[in-house]
Amino acid sequence: MLKLVRFIGLVSESIFLQFAHLFGLVAFVAAAAMGWMRLPSWLVPVLAVVCGVISDKFIDQADVTAILEKAHNANQRGGFLIVVYFVICAIGYVAGAYGRHYARSKGLPIALKK
Repeated sequence: MLKLVRFIGLVSESIFLQFAHLFGLVAFVAAAAMGWMRLPSWLVPVLAVVCGVISDKFIDQADVTAILEKAHNANQRGGFLIVVYFVICAIGYVAGAYGRHYARSKGLPIALKK
């Protein structure tokens, strides 16, 4: 149980780092847009893997990672970043889908409506 709590804490710290670097926010907004446009949910893991690989290989996070050292060490492993981006993208997808549902239930005009 203690290992599960530590893992959840480490994932939440890493999510904070990704949002502080702003690439996590980009992934969240992309996933929310996918949920808003009602794209298939199997695209969430695809987006998570793509964002995780891009973040691991191409984005230098040295300027932000000094905040939390344990999360920085965990972010050095590519597989861990894929788990982090899966959580970010899943929450973003659900937020976008519920946002669309809320807008329709309140009678607000929805973009992309034909």
